[in-house]
Amino acid sequence: MSREYHEQSTPARRKIHATDDFSECLPLSSPGLCQACLFYDQDQDYTEAMISDYLFCDWDEAPALMDFERPYLEAIQRCAVLHEAITGYGPDGANNPKTWPLALELFATVPAIINVTLNYHICIGLGMPLHPTEYFEVAPGSLPLHAYPPEMTENAFSLYKMAIELAVSAYAMKPDFPSRARKFTATLPSSLGAFIYTSKADKYTWRGSEPAKVKSLADSVLRRGRPEIAVGLAHGSIMAGLLLACMMDCRLWFLRFSMFKRKDVRPVITPMDETMLRSFGQGEGILVFDEDSASGTTLSLMAETIGAIAPKARTGSVIRHASSCFKPDHVGRIWWD
Repeated sequence: MSREYHEQSTPARRKIHATDDFSECLPLSSPGLCQACLFYDQDQDYTEAMISDYLFCDWDEAPALMDFERPYLEAIQRCAVLHEAITGYGPDGANNPKTWPLALELFATVPAIINVTLNYHICIGLGMPLHPTEYFEVAPGSLPLHAYPPEMTENAFSLYKMAIELAVSAYAMKPDFPSRARKFTATLPSSLGAFIYTSKADKYTWRGSEPAKVKSLADSVLRRGRPEIAVGLAHGSIMAGLLLACMMDCRLWFLRFSMFKRKDVRPVITPMDETMLRSFGQGEGILVFDEDSASGTTLSLMAETIGAIAPKARTGSVIRHASSCFKPDHVGRIWWD
């Protein structure tokens, strides 16, 4: 897990020593290292990088390669190939311009790993039909159309959890990501591998995924303690959420709440999602976040829904528009329209 977000300016890569000064990330109210630093072994040096170290981009306009369509299995395989190509340039690869377009494509493609399994988990968990190309709108209170066996529901939930962990390892540039990706594809139901994933460029999602802005949000959150889990709004917050989880060294989860693209009127939460959230008690260890809070409606409804399950959960947004009606507990940047 990269720790370079502790620095005010992030170089491509650096070696971290046990003698480094981490005083700038101390909690405001307590002495000692912040929780995000506790994993350091005092007798060992660390050389680590994450995908943001390879990204040299225009963060105002989404790149054209964010627009693509691929079968799910092919998207995962492409991520493995890109990861191997990037790491093949060695320890100084982040300083080599040849890795930059590869990393940009990897950054934009990895969310597919999560998106497709999220849809699968929702369909199985809520008794909806499975379709190779279509996402279905979820009407509150609607009765299940299909009765899937309990073991299938549990397997879909486990597969989704594995997909999130796999995607995090890709952004963290873990050496074992390609082998893990290939093992993951071997567990996929055949129908899922053929699912056609479509990605559309979105400038607001892109702006909210800029590493410097995500770092600012992570810094704010860590000052009040590292959360156990960050729960993001899918689909827009997936790229930002993957970076955030790497920076805060916490678990990650996503709930679908797409008011504009999927016409969701409330967050889509399966019974297994709710059980998982309730396992965190009152929610002191939960951070609910979005990448871009414009009007504030989406994040406020998400906070209200999660609050009924875990009333002490915190909220955060990478970007909060100054005109937003909702003020999260933590913000990366305030955007003046």
